[in-house]
Amino acid sequence: MHRVLISRQEVSGSRIVIATPEIVRHLGVLRVRAGESIECFDGAGTVYRGRVAQCLARRIEIDVTGQRTEPAAAPRITLAVGLIRPERFEWIVEKATELGVASVVPLYTHRARSRPAGGGAATRSARWQRIAAEAAAQSGRAFVPIVSEPQEFDEFVGGLRGQPALLCTLQADGAGLDALSGAYRGTDALTLLIGPEGDFTDDEVALASAAGARAVRLGRGVLRSETAAIAALAIVQHTLKRL
Repeated sequence: MHRVLISRQEVSGSRIVIATPEIVRHLGVLRVRAGESIECFDGAGTVYRGRVAQCLARRIEIDVTGQRTEPAAAPRITLAVGLIRPERFEWIVEKATELGVASVVPLYTHRARSRPAGGGAATRSARWQRIAAEAAAQSGRAFVPIVSEPQEFDEFVGGLRGQPALLCTLQADGAGLDALSGAYRGTDALTLLIGPEGDFTDDEVALASAAGARAVRLGRGVLRSETAAIAALAIVQHTLKRL
């Protein structure tokens, strides 16, 4: 069954009218026809089952046959990652969406890659958001994570204000994520901080620790940033019994 992201404005009672050009073209490429079953979701927890009523040049009309609303999982997980090569960061966004992250925050860190000029950051963020939407549609997720524009590391950790946060770093001497499940079970939100290539600097670790983040290490080996991001998220979701 085909599955597509829609906006709430496209829902009117028991009828969905998809008028987003990209979605209409996509369904046209897939040769969707009247009478076929289809699933639509709004990215905020509501999923609609329906049957295609009409396929027109600029819109597709769907009769809703069923609907469900999934509650947001708690804690909501924010994955904050130091910027790395674009194709690798895109992979993080895709896989993190599949694993149910609530938001992704790219970070400008001391060892992060060069910053895009002009409106490059906004363009890149828009691409990341599209990747998240596509991954949610393909993986059966009811929620699409929010991918923000890149933020400065010090400003981001300064905004934690004591909220539960785990900083994954090779500099950690303490327990791993699995042993710290008590630090985030029962909380409303959790932030996972992942460093860029070369890890966080000493000053960044100290700054995050001062903001209340707990430093942890992901095993004995040295993981690439994208591997560490997905491994950390998978461990937390497994501990929370969401995998």
